[in-house]
Amino acid sequence: MNIAYVLKESFSGFRRARLSTLISILTVAVSLVLLGVFLILTQSAARVLEEIRSRVEIEFFLSEAVSVSEAKAIAEEMARHPAVAKSTFISKEAAAKIFEQEFGEKIEQILGTNPLPQSIKVNLKPEYATLDSLEKFARGASQHQGILEARYNKELLSSVDSNARVLFLLTAGLGILISLASVALVSNTIRLAIYSKREIIRTMKLVGATFNFIRMPFLLEGLFQGAVGGLLSTVLLLLLMLLLSRGLPEIYAALEPMSLLHGAVLILAGSALGLLGSFFSVRKFIDE
Repeated sequence: MNIAYVLKESFSGFRRARLSTLISILTVAVSLVLLGVFLILTQSAARVLEEIRSRVEIEFFLSEAVSVSEAKAIAEEMARHPAVAKSTFISKEAAAKIFEQEFGEKIEQILGTNPLPQSIKVNLKPEYATLDSLEKFARGASQHQGILEARYNKELLSSVDSNARVLFLLTAGLGILISLASVALVSNTIRLAIYSKREIIRTMKLVGATFNFIRMPFLLEGLFQGAVGGLLSTVLLLLLMLLLSRGLPEIYAALEPMSLLHGAVLILAGSALGLLGSFFSVRKFIDE
């Protein structure tokens, strides 16, 4: 196969059919802007869920019989657990200060004594901060002698787990739907461009050109168009994020910022869309 000829024919489409090429590139760009917005929203929602998970904590209340040194030893042992991000020992005095900060009065002045127990607060790593993992950890940690009770916000965790499942199903479904719609849209657009070259394809078949030889320039042309569309979508998405940062800074602050990875994903996705669109389109005319 003559590589120089294939490349020359691939780029010649940009000159011969400028309008259809422009339409194909714009179609890819618009489709990828939608995918890019969807990707940023999905990552932003996932980041919020991870932030919530990172704040989930479980508190173990200790018996009066447990000494401070023993309690610190238990906290250090918990901190070495692979699921634990942070383990903090809270003495009776520290618990009294927390009470004063939250309620504005000293508990000793209210009750005449400090009945608050010493405890250990544990923050799990986000990937372990699910209801099942936390309950499993709580059961295991509660086996330590001197631990009376473990408390955590079960309702919050249940809600986070439920929302995470809904987010996964929603994003997966919308992602597949947008991808399929994008492939169909790009394929139809490129099909119109290739339709204008059907006579060239028939002539090449008559002179004995192989299917791969005929197909390759169109595939590469679709690949290049998709890559340009992906680059254009990256620029458009950057401009959209810039406008959002200036017009609605509160919303912009809650979103995942654009990165080189987003741009690379959009360019690769555009190349894939152009390649698939060309493949499905040119096959119709080659098989005629």
